[in-house]
Amino acid sequence: MQIRYKDLIQGFTLIELLVGMSLLTLIMTIAFNLFQGSNRLVEADTSRVSAMQNAQTALDIIANDLRQAGENLTTSGPSISGAEFNNATQSLIIRRGIAPMTASQVGNATDMISRRPDTLSICAVSTNRIQIIGPQGSATTSTANCTYNPRADGDDVKAYTWRIYFASQANQPQAALLYRPPTSGSAASYAPIIVRTVSSVEPSLGVAVNLRKIWLEIVGSIPAGYSETNGSQVILIDQRRYWVQDNQLKLAIAGQTNEQSETVAFDVTGMQLSASLLSPSAAVSNLAIDGPWKRVQSITAVLTAGSSGLGSGRLRTFQATVFPRNVSSEGR
Repeated sequence: MQIRYKDLIQGFTLIELLVGMSLLTLIMTIAFNLFQGSNRLVEADTSRVSAMQNAQTALDIIANDLRQAGENLTTSGPSISGAEFNNATQSLIIRRGIAPMTASQVGNATDMISRRPDTLSICAVSTNRIQIIGPQGSATTSTANCTYNPRADGDDVKAYTWRIYFASQANQPQAALLYRPPTSGSAASYAPIIVRTVSSVEPSLGVAVNLRKIWLEIVGSIPAGYSETNGSQVILIDQRRYWVQDNQLKLAIAGQTNEQSETVAFDVTGMQLSASLLSPSAAVSNLAIDGPWKRVQSITAVLTAGSSGLGSGRLRTFQATVFPRNVSSEGR
């Protein structure tokens, strides 16, 4: 029997092909959705873990700074708060007095070991300069607190302590406070400033001792109300500023400006602080530059943070309560 070639040809009908393609498309769609769902879960978990590590690390840094807030401030004289915060602006300032300088800081100036920068009297004020040594204007005599007290190298004894500290900080701008003592008619007053540098002796060491002057160069203008007539002073401060900006937790150290700040954590949407006070007991959501630091029992910091990426954007809060260890040294 002869078998014709066309009888051996076999294949799928059009309907069978369409059904097969539909089944294949369905299977691929299901597989893709399963993969996408799994990927979103992984992304969500990764973002959540990243956000937790990001915010928790930032909170640990803040808590450590709060724990050390106020250190060495008792040696500065006035009642300065170790912590200042304002929830309306989501900002926190940690202040400490300058620690005694070490051998590694002072270099060859070994007589400065264990010394701190002195508190300086304001002798005169111009737009962005504060005179700390010497007579005012064309006068030939100085007040007792402004009298030039020369060292063997020609520098002033008090100004030299600042000069050595600035050198130990690579001559970068430093934070300071203007302080006006209280009078019978007004309370004490404080104003933060940034000191750019300490000038050399002016006009030169060749002039008479009673005419020599030294200035602090200030970043920006000097707040009103601080002058030689009301006994105002300048106090060098170890300072750290935190604030929330554009969903970032920012940190500026010493005399750094906002533009020079570093980002501590991303995706931080809020920072809130509160303090528990004693004598009498109270809870406050703001603490001023002058405290009441001596009444602080504990400070609670709360960060609100989210997570970036394709996963869940749920906000989470991270909280730490700190008992500043330097409050007790202030007395109550």
